[in-house]
Amino acid sequence: MGARTEPEPGLHVLVRGYRSAAGLTQEELAKRSGLSLRALSDIERGRTARPNKHSLALLADALELSEPARARLMAARRHLVAEVGCRESAGDGDGPPVAMPRLLPAPVRCFTGRVAELRVLNDLLEQAGSRSDGLITAITGTAGVGKTALAVYWARQHLAEFPDGQLYVDLRGFAPDGYPLPSAEALGGFLEALQVPSGQIPATLDSRQALYRGLLTGKRILVLLDNARDPAQVRPLLPGSPGCVVVATSRSELTGLVCADDARPLTLDLLTFAEAHELLAARLGADRLAAEPAATAELIALCARLPLALAITAARAATRSQFPLAVLAAELRDARGRLDRLATGEDATDLRAVFSWSCHQLSAPNARMFRLLGLHPGPDITDAAAASLAGLPRSEARRLLAGLTRRHLLAEPVPGRYALHDLLRAYAAELAAATEDEQDRRAAIGRTLDHYLHTAHAAALLLKPSRELITLTPARSGVTPEHVADHLQALGWFEAEREVLLAAIAMAAETGFDAYAWQLPSAMADFLDGEATGMSRPRFSAPRWLPPPASETPRGRPRPAAPSGRHTAGSPTTTRHVVT
Repeated sequence: MGARTEPEPGLHVLVRGYRSAAGLTQEELAKRSGLSLRALSDIERGRTARPNKHSLALLADALELSEPARARLMAARRHLVAEVGCRESAGDGDGPPVAMPRLLPAPVRCFTGRVAELRVLNDLLEQAGSRSDGLITAITGTAGVGKTALAVYWARQHLAEFPDGQLYVDLRGFAPDGYPLPSAEALGGFLEALQVPSGQIPATLDSRQALYRGLLTGKRILVLLDNARDPAQVRPLLPGSPGCVVVATSRSELTGLVCADDARPLTLDLLTFAEAHELLAARLGADRLAAEPAATAELIALCARLPLALAITAARAATRSQFPLAVLAAELRDARGRLDRLATGEDATDLRAVFSWSCHQLSAPNARMFRLLGLHPGPDITDAAAASLAGLPRSEARRLLAGLTRRHLLAEPVPGRYALHDLLRAYAAELAAATEDEQDRRAAIGRTLDHYLHTAHAAALLLKPSRELITLTPARSGVTPEHVADHLQALGWFEAEREVLLAAIAMAAETGFDAYAWQLPSAMADFLDGEATGMSRPRFSAPRWLPPPASETPRGRPRPAAPSGRHTAGSPTTTRHVVT
């Protein structure tokens, strides 16, 4: 008999052995190769039935294997594939091809920032292996905040994690024509990408979903569902397979997907100043920014740290390279003309058009509330003040504000206080001017001023009961002044509303409400000079909740809160943090 041939060790044994010989931990090899720790661990434990050829090439490079060792590694892979009866993916060249869809959009140019968000997505990917139904992540945020850019950039960093391909579809949830892509049509596109002949694609949604899920069973595929309108549009596209990962983006919160389908939410905020600066530097060059630091900071502030607005501004600066940045900043200072300066002539990148797609989905009451918020002096508003602004019961105003918040047309940085960033505020004001007649606009402004004046007047009497009274005209119909019960609550209300009141005074003077322009300062006088409270008055620094100077206060780190001490029926005490 001939000499007995020892069987070749399995792929998982080879990888583990080569790693040990190199003196590397799994963590070190994963970092060096670019694979995730989970993917490497699965290979070493023999849990990967059809390891990706590219992934093994990355490992071989990281381990600096010789050509014979590389060949041995690939031979072990072919043996494993044959043993489990798997068909090879297209492009591997080791067997009959099957569909490996590569539908991701082109790589994102000049992507910067979002380090924390990328880390969250990476951590979620590490956890995906423990789920029996696959991972679902919902990336949400306001229009122009960079949801698609983040999702595509992250996906392209993890191609090796999805050896069976990547599916992508724009669900057109907020398309300009108002018609989102039907889920059945999206499934039809996916089935075509998976090489199902058109004649074999079922006609009904349920049948398409069943075929789609069957094809993805046992596969490791990324499914990127971009620009979803609501959970109902997303659910038929969920693979339900443990090897698949779904990333959905939307301007809506997709709360139903989080609640019923265990999706992991990731809400994108505006960029920090540092991230916004990095974005401009990537597009314009660090030297140009360094030459005009003040103008750069002003541009970032005028663009509200919104990625799309910053990208448009950078494009304008790049095409007008002979212009100083200070000239571009001066053009954006006028809030009423700012959106004109940020127009591109192309719907996909025109800021006004992008905002409009979100508003087209609103109900008539929600759309009216959004428009009227453009008339409010800012920087933020409570539900009680919004009720007076719109002439509605407080419960109805609260419901409408919640609806706008779910659509990311409004932010609620702390409970009970709502804010628009400056560009959305300018857009809302444009809509109000175009849609509401002058009489309705002045009525809304009058109700707003009545709300603050009558509440301030009552609070001022609590701060100093002996103060000289001024006679107020009755509040307009639809105004619901806030109830302030005692000295402490009065002090808290003034502190919480300080910047709103100052803005209201300026608005009154600018819009011809002359009586309010002197009556509001009169009501604030004792609070501002501290006579009513003497040495017992808390010392507050002002104004802590306004947008910080461009070089200060990164996003996510609130300034110290002003203790409002406010108690209204059914609502907790409200505190203030930075609002942008």
